[in-house]
Amino acid sequence: MKLKRVLLLSLSVIMFMFFVSFISFGNSYTPVSIKIFLNQKQLVFDVPPINIDNRILVPVGSILRSMGADVLWDSSKKLVTASKGDLTVIIPINSNTAVRNNTSVKLDVPAKIISGRTFVPFRFLSESLGAKVHYDSINKSIFITSEENSFSFKGLSLGSSLEEVSKVLGKPKRIDISEYDFKWYIYHDNYKNYVQVGIRNNIVVAIYSNNPLWVNENGINVGSSKKAVASSLTKPLDKILKGNIYYSLARFKDGEEYQVHQLDNSYLTIFYDLHRNHQVTALQIVDKSIEEKYRRHLNTSTELKKAYERQVFDLANALRVREGLQPFIWCDLASISAEKHSKDMAINKYFNHNSLEGISPFDRMKKEGITYRLAGENIAAGQQNAIFAHEGWLNSFTGHREAIMGRYQRLGVGVWFGDDKAEYNNYYTQNFYTPF
Repeated sequence: MKLKRVLLLSLSVIMFMFFVSFISFGNSYTPVSIKIFLNQKQLVFDVPPINIDNRILVPVGSILRSMGADVLWDSSKKLVTASKGDLTVIIPINSNTAVRNNTSVKLDVPAKIISGRTFVPFRFLSESLGAKVHYDSINKSIFITSEENSFSFKGLSLGSSLEEVSKVLGKPKRIDISEYDFKWYIYHDNYKNYVQVGIRNNIVVAIYSNNPLWVNENGINVGSSKKAVASSLTKPLDKILKGNIYYSLARFKDGEEYQVHQLDNSYLTIFYDLHRNHQVTALQIVDKSIEEKYRRHLNTSTELKKAYERQVFDLANALRVREGLQPFIWCDLASISAEKHSKDMAINKYFNHNSLEGISPFDRMKKEGITYRLAGENIAAGQQNAIFAHEGWLNSFTGHREAIMGRYQRLGVGVWFGDDKAEYNNYYTQNFYTPF
């Protein structure tokens, strides 16, 4: 099955390099200036795509052999045959029909040989060869994404277009910048079915959700056991190669809070609930090229700080609603109190609920004019973003989980980015309370 998928992906990106004497012109054509991306990486061709009858045809070609596929050109019958494993694809020239494993597949326009190159309608790549294809008419770009080992959420997966996302999820509640080269589109229905969709160039490049609406061939979902994950996926990573440097992943003292698995063209992070026998509590999938491009650096953006604050709030409410609890109400005063404490920890290089002057969370909230009958605080530092901070609190055995899922009614969140002299870059504080 895997060999079959490798071939399907291969066929969607290749430049076929046979030099043959036969050149068919049939319909008139015009070269088009268009960019083609495979899994977010731009492909470079020595001949441009063409337009025939308002259909974009792209060159297919040379990667087949590099991936171990056998390619044959039958000059007498004028057809290309590519085979690997149990899959055989036959592409006749000047025919509206291709054949895959003895099954006919219709083409919008026939395959053509022009100047020694074989061109195939790009829709054929999606409908017949198992790849997702999106044409961005505004930016004149074609995005081809492999669906190998794909994980989808409500039918959306890496490579889905923003237009598809809008049809399925509607208008986002908010659009946040991220530390990655994409923006998070935040969707929920009063915190039900919470999902963050990473969008770059109008294409889905990341998805996070803590709701059991994931679909994949392995049946992994929120609520699955760690044992089921281990039996379905390859061994989790302990490091990721980015450029020429290996970046180590987190190690845990009290049990693995999450594991990262490399799929063919993505990285899948599976978050576990240590309080529930390591059941899956959330999943995140990020495009491989996006993740490998990302390097941890000092965050300084005020916009990113606000994004993390709102996401920490949303994630807490998404968990509460999933567990049948009422969502928190946002409190600006509590947010101010929380931000001041995050800033103080960053500047003065400590990590504690009490300040170096001995001021407690309760003193800080009272100073902001908050009166309460119940109050509490969570702090975290060093986590990459709001998602990892939230999932870390969820797995705490020292009261953080209880605060998020407790009887508090209001919540304010404050984030601060430490400079290069701080112990950590990202500091997070949650201030909870219930008013009189």
